[in-house]
Amino acid sequence: MPYAILRFQKCKTGGVTARYIHNERKKDTYKSNPDISTARKPENYHLVLPKQTYRREVQQMIKSAGCRTRKDSTVMVETLITASPEFMNTLPPKEQREYFERALSFVGSRVGRENIIAAVVHMDEKTPHMHLCFIPITPEKRLSAKTMLGNQAQLSKWQTDYHNTMSTRWPELERGISSIDTGRRHIPVWLFKLAERLDKRFVEVQTALADINVLNAGKKRDKAMRLLHEWLPRAERFSAEIKLVDKQIKALEQKERDAQERIANAEAKGERTADGVIAQMQTRMGEITKLLREERERSDKLRCQCRNQETLIGKIPLELREKLMAPVKPQERNKAR
Repeated sequence: MPYAILRFQKCKTGGVTARYIHNERKKDTYKSNPDISTARKPENYHLVLPKQTYRREVQQMIKSAGCRTRKDSTVMVETLITASPEFMNTLPPKEQREYFERALSFVGSRVGRENIIAAVVHMDEKTPHMHLCFIPITPEKRLSAKTMLGNQAQLSKWQTDYHNTMSTRWPELERGISSIDTGRRHIPVWLFKLAERLDKRFVEVQTALADINVLNAGKKRDKAMRLLHEWLPRAERFSAEIKLVDKQIKALEQKERDAQERIANAEAKGERTADGVIAQMQTRMGEITKLLREERERSDKLRCQCRNQETLIGKIPLELREKLMAPVKPQERNKAR
C-alpha cells in the first residue's frame, strides 16, 4: 500500500542558509547523513533552478513585494515531495520525473509558481525525493505561511487534494488516514541522526567517564571534561524527545482502543443501516493499527539507544552533571583552545 508523501517545514531567516547548503549539495562530504552517496550527486536535477542563494532570493523577493517582517517571521517554506520507497524506487526514470513535475504543478497552483525559488530532485539517497522551496507571499503582498498552509484541518485538505492529484495518474497510491483522526506526528529525521551521532561517541564517552576522578588531573582530564560538556546536553535532549515520541504512541494506542469500542458498540446494535458506517470504522481502525505498528518499529531502536545514553548519564555524579550542563564561560572556552 504505497503512499503519496507531501510534508511542509517552515523556515525562519536563520534556517534558510542551512536548507540551501543541504538541498543544493554545497558540501563535499556528509558525515551526518550516511544515506547520501556523493558518487550519485551528478544524478540530481532541478525542476526550478535557484537564481541565487536562497537567502538572497528570499531577501530580494520580500523587499520587492514590500512585505512587513518580524524577527520570528516564516520567510520560506520547504516542501518534501516523494512517495513510499516500494513505489518510488520501482518507477522508471521518466515516470519518476513525471511524478515530481505533477507535484510541482500542484504546489505551484496553490502557492503561486512565481513564489517557488527552487525545486531540486535528489537521486543520491535511498529514495528519490524533491525539495521544493517557496516564499509565502500572498496575492495581497503579505508574508504569511499561515494564510497559505492554514490550520490542521486545511493541511489535511492539502493532503487529500495532493493524493487526488497524484492518484489520478497512479491509482495504486493511497491517502493515509488524516492526522486529525490519528493524532500522529512523524518521528523527525533529525532525531535518528542525533541518535547516530551519540552512538558514534558512546565508547569515547565511556572512556571519558573513567578518566574523570580526583586522582586524575592535567590534559587528559580536561579533554574528558570538554567531551562530556559537549555530549551531555545532546544526550539529555535526546532522552526528552524520546519521551515525547512515547506520548505520541500512547495517544495512537488510545485511538485504536476507541475505534475498537465504537465498532463493537455499532455491531452490538445490529442495525443494517449501520453496515456502511461499521465498514468505514473498520477501515479507519485498520489504518490506525498499521500506523501504530510502523511507529513502534521505528521507535524501538531509538528507545534502545536512549536507554544506553541514560545509563551513561546515570554514571555521572549529580554535582558533576550540573557543572557539565552549565554554559561554558568565555575565559574557560579560550583556555580550552
